[in-house]
Amino acid sequence: MKINIKDNFKGLFFFRGWHPEVALRYLPIVSKILKMGRNISVLDVGSGGLGIAPYLRRPVTGLDLKFKPPYHERLMKIKASVLKLPFADSTFDAVVSVDMLEHLEQKDRSRAISEMLRVCKKTLFLAVPCGRLSWEQDVRLSGFYKKKYGKAYHFFEEQIGFGLPEWQDLENQIHISARALNKKIRLESQDNENLRLREFLMKGWMTKNTLVDIFFRKVLLLALPIMNKMKGKPGYRRIFTAHII
Repeated sequence: MKINIKDNFKGLFFFRGWHPEVALRYLPIVSKILKMGRNISVLDVGSGGLGIAPYLRRPVTGLDLKFKPPYHERLMKIKASVLKLPFADSTFDAVVSVDMLEHLEQKDRSRAISEMLRVCKKTLFLAVPCGRLSWEQDVRLSGFYKKKYGKAYHFFEEQIGFGLPEWQDLENQIHISARALNKKIRLESQDNENLRLREFLMKGWMTKNTLVDIFFRKVLLLALPIMNKMKGKPGYRRIFTAHII
């Protein structure tokens, strides 16, 4: 994916919400949304206080069970569950969900996919960590975090406990949900974030050293165009793009 340096790095050092590991999750989706037009409506499910808004730089409706700072000024926050989205059918041109589905119990994941497809008018972007190797990396990183901070990190605990899906199973579930909603889709998927690169960046995120933190959070942002092209398999997550036709 070609990254426009001017568009993606404007104000880079003035917004603390940018982090290389997080940016790598969103930038492939941002590139596709920008091609959809200027005035499309975007819903980010599981956005937290930032989500895709810092990278997209346009108004975004963010939905989550709770929001913690920092907040992005272009994110309109709505507290609700993905299992019962408070929107009418086909409300949003683009629906985005990044690293959210794995934090749900397996029995709820199909319902979440159906709800996101229901409120989507044009394109659903669903990014989810998949497979055994990704799960094993989360186990290692969880142990690394516990050793460094003396406590568990709840996001690791959830996705390790609930388990990560296989990408083929998710692909099947998206098709099943679309048929149940009488929506015809064209589904694409791609690997996202090389596993080794992700482990390196996550360990940098966990540092207690201020200078190391600055290096990982800001200096490495300059290397994003290179890191974004590191497509070596296996990837940590899979990005599913469901075009409604």
